[in-house]
Amino acid sequence: MSRTQGICQKDTDKVLLVEGNNDCHVVMALCEACGVPETFGIYQCGSDVGVLKRLNALIIRPQPPNVIGVLLDVDNTPITHKWQSLQQKLQAYHYQFPPQPQPGGTILESSQEEPKLGVWLMPNNQDPGMLEDFCANLADPNALEFAKDCVERASEQHLTNFKPTHRSKAIIHTYLAWQDEPGYPLGQAITRQSLSANQELAVSFTQWLTRLFA
Repeated sequence: MSRTQGICQKDTDKVLLVEGNNDCHVVMALCEACGVPETFGIYQCGSDVGVLKRLNALIIRPQPPNVIGVLLDVDNTPITHKWQSLQQKLQAYHYQFPPQPQPGGTILESSQEEPKLGVWLMPNNQDPGMLEDFCANLADPNALEFAKDCVERASEQHLTNFKPTHRSKAIIHTYLAWQDEPGYPLGQAITRQSLSANQELAVSFTQWLTRLFA
């Protein structure tokens, strides 16, 4: 097992399930920057489907974890659809879902002896998007806006071939290409303060983690 797999595949009594390695390293960098207590492990599941499969497997264990958090991209779907889909996948259990996700992250208690469950829908529990949209909120607004313009102009001139669904990835990595040093991954960009852990969304996210895993 590689070092990255070990860091991002912690099978612990309090665990945060994430889609990929980028998610794992962004969470670790934010926790370090914001002083989040080291009370939980992170488990990288490979995809949103992998997160949901792992979540189900953990809940039905003879001795399940005490607390499970899940981090899921909303992607291009309306957030209400993502929320309803998650409820349907967990309908065999006893969690009481609010009508919509809480802006500051949702925490659910079960009426039975099932793990405490936390849900954060990327980017902000309100809008479609993904991890890169979350990270865009941590960027310098003026530089990010210029990066958006550059990506748009390149696209208009047929100089790009990324999928429309990956536009936010193109923008944030264009922004990171201008930093010292250019091209760091998202987690390292937070550590090097090219992306700010002091932005409101980052603070809200780390506060949710602290509440969930306290």
